[in-house]
Parts: sequence; C-alpha cells; structure tokens
Amino acid sequence: MKNKKVPVCLLGAGRIGLYHEFDKKRVKPASHAGMWHKYQKTNLRAICDINIKSKKIIKKIDRNVKFFTDPSKMLDQIKPKIVSIATWKDTHFKMTMLCIKKGIKVIVLEKPLANNIKQSKELIYQIKKNKTKVIVNHRRRFDDEIIKLKKQLEQGLIGKILQVSSYYVYGLLTTGTHVIDTLRFLFKNIAGEVDHVFGFKNKFKNFSSKDDKNYDAIICFKNGLKATIQSLNMKNYDIFDFYIYGSKGKILITGIGRNILNFKIIKSPEHEGFDELQIKGKNICKSKPRKQFISLAENAVNCLYKKSAEPLCTAYDSYIDMIIINSITKSANSNSKKIKIKY
Repeated sequence: MKNKKVPVCLLGAGRIGLYHEFDKKRVKPASHAGMWHKYQKTNLRAICDINIKSKKIIKKIDRNVKFFTDPSKMLDQIKPKIVSIATWKDTHFKMTMLCIKKGIKVIVLEKPLANNIKQSKELIYQIKKNKTKVIVNHRRRFDDEIIKLKKQLEQGLIGKILQVSSYYVYGLLTTGTHVIDTLRFLFKNIAGEVDHVFGFKNKFKNFSSKDDKNYDAIICFKNGLKATIQSLNMKNYDIFDFYIYGSKGKILITGIGRNILNFKIIKSPEHEGFDELQIKGKNICKSKPRKQFISLAENAVNCLYKKSAEPLCTAYDSYIDMIIINSITKSANSNSKKIKIKY
C-alpha cells in the first residue's frame, strides 16, 4: 500500500454527498465528503455541484477543497484515482459513464445503479470492458453487525429460515432497493437467488416522489423461502425493519438497522404443552449507528491497490436489484401476476 494519500473527487454535494455531515445526530462521517476527508488514506481534492451554496459549505470541512460546476473539467484538472457519485438518481448513468470514459478505475456510486434495465446493462458492459471497479453504496453491506448476522444465520443462529417480513418508506427505487439488496445479502447463500415475485400497489396513503412509487411485494427465493416487502407512509414515521422467523427463534432488525434482537423459544407461561417466542429479545449487536462510511472508504482504497480486492457491493448486485424492482412494478401493474426473474 502506498503512503501517499489517494486523490478523490466528489460529484454531487447534496444531502448524502455533503449536508448530512452537519446533522448533529448522525455518527460521523455521515456523507461522502466527510468520508473522504476523514479517512486517513484519502485526500478530498474537489467537489462538483450545480448548487453554488455548496462551495461555502465544503469549506467548513476543508478549506483546501476546490469547487467545480462542470464535472468534466474537474476530472480533467484534478485527475483523481477515486470518484464518488452522489448526484440525483436520474444522473447516475451519465456520471458513471463519464468517469469510466475519463479512465477512473474505482467509482463509489450511490444507489440505484441507473434509471432502468437498459442503462444498467450498458453500465455492466462498460464496467467489464474497462476493468472498472464500481462500489454501490447499499450501506448494510458495509455494516459490520449486519455482516456478522449474515454469518450467524448461515451457521444456524435461529435454525432453518422459514419466513421474512420487511418494511420501508419513500419509494421502491429510492429505499425499497435497500430492502431488496439486504434480503439478497442475508439469504442468498441460504436460499439461493430470488426466483419470482408478486407485486402489489399500495392503496393506502403513502408519501413518495412522483417518479418512484411505493409498492408492496412477495419475493420468493429458489429454495421456497418467501419474504414480504411492505411500504408505509414516511410522514407518519421512518421505518426499515426486518422480522426473520426461523425454526429455533426470531431475529428482528429494527431502529432503522441499528438494533438486532434475538428472540428465543420458551415454554408458554399460559398454555400447557406449547412453546412460544420471548416477548423481549436480546440485543445481539452494538445499538449505536456504525461507521459504515469508513468501511466503504477502506473497500474503495483496497480495490484501487489490490487486484484481488472486490467491491463489497458490486454493480452487478445493484443490477440484479434493478431487475427485481422492475419485475415487482410490472407485476403490480398486471393484477399482481407472478413474474419470473430472468438473470
């Protein structure tokens, strides 16, 4: 590993790109700008955004960071080794293609990969052709406690996985994609890939952007495991919960992913000859938010210097998530018919 700090540029200085760094409640770093500034092996050289106000804001983190409004000019002048893309989702395809064209070999990309399957396929092709390593920020894959839980479930922590229920808010593409990716991450080795889905329109009051509706779904893995995905109204409360039922107990991921509770089987205090789950689960992880951005930065630097290093969340993983999302939407708009996932 080289001692010189890796030059990094940031495309997009909005909430996840920059402004979350000033949220007093969030564990730091809480943004791409904060991540590259704080990580000891990288140097945030420049950011690019159409909002000129971000020029003053970035100076609160690092006075030496240059500001651009033209991404092509920034990449040509700075010549970074790593680029973060945290622009609005509609621009992900264009910005990623630009970085690949400019010869950037490691790209950290906010989800989703692109707007549609056609764009996603083109990106996958260009990534392979140019030997670019794209790391998509599905952040649960960079959470040490979720990684640990994955291994524990595979080792039989709650026996055979029988059923999963999950909940999200604010758009299937924006937030639901995190649910889908987390389900695949946790259960792919146990249950295989997703085989088919059923999608449903959410007819209750729910908040999302006009171009990204909330949908509910049943996703079915190859071994028969079924997981429900249900959407709620963000204006009531935020939620990102998973109820995982096994033959030997239950796991609840709650607190927007901060807490992981283990519920064991006990003798029923009310009915003779019956067993039931504990009312109160034991927290089996650190309840405080974890520094997932540091794991993301470390993965990016390793991908730059080590040929054997691979993204913890690849562009292909995000592409599969897109296929599943597209299939859920198609099913929901076709009277919830079964849609087979074609890889």
